[in-house]
Amino acid sequence: APSAARPRRPLDLMPRVAPSHLLLLAAAVGLAAGLQPSPHAFPAHGARNVPRSSSVLMKDWSRRATLAEKTGGAGDVGAAAVGLTGTIPVVFTQGNDTLSTMATIGQPLSAVAAQAGQYIKYKCKKGECGTCAVRVDGNWIRTCSVTVPHVPAGQSYEVFVRGTMLKPTKSSRFFSVKSFFSGFKNNLLGMVGFAKEGPLSRKGKEVFNDRINAEREIAVKVAARKAAKAAQAGKEGGDLKAR
Repeated sequence: APSAARPRRPLDLMPRVAPSHLLLLAAAVGLAAGLQPSPHAFPAHGARNVPRSSSVLMKDWSRRATLAEKTGGAGDVGAAAVGLTGTIPVVFTQGNDTLSTMATIGQPLSAVAAQAGQYIKYKCKKGECGTCAVRVDGNWIRTCSVTVPHVPAGQSYEVFVRGTMLKPTKSSRFFSVKSFFSGFKNNLLGMVGFAKEGPLSRKGKEVFNDRINAEREIAVKVAARKAAKAAQAGKEGGDLKAR
């Protein structure tokens, strides 16, 4: 008797793919994802005995030198060489930190502070609240509403910033461990308050019963008023018939 046919498995129903085709497909996916092939993987035509590196190429995460560190800052090569225009040197002093830049007459002090990288806290930006106040020549001025005045040659415009005017370091993450525990605490307090004063609590039932009793009293008074009004209307109708 002929043997029963062996049932075909799902893998048997899949089309046969050559290994070379799989390699080409993997290479296409890698190129689409932005991966670049190693120069040792495909040597140039005619090159022989190209040494292959056994180590994996890793990204260099070390800090890169800034342009000022490479070519020198304004104090090393001059203000004009680093693109600073102006004839008036402006110096911002905050504690032990000092930032210098160049400005022109009439330039807003707020723009000069931003150019120097000096953090100034603003609020109204109208010169009314005094949040951005800094000290110049012993007087407190408001950064958002003043400009750089004329300074004699050889002198600089000294600006002293309060030490408490610090740039906020608040994290910009949406989620943090502190926010998680704060949310858990608020939810717990909400559940405790619902259990104490909710509709199913003792106090909630008392409030509900008081409201029902008050509504019943109002219904009784309304019914009595309607009955009195109906009796008054019937009495007046009887008097009219008697006449």
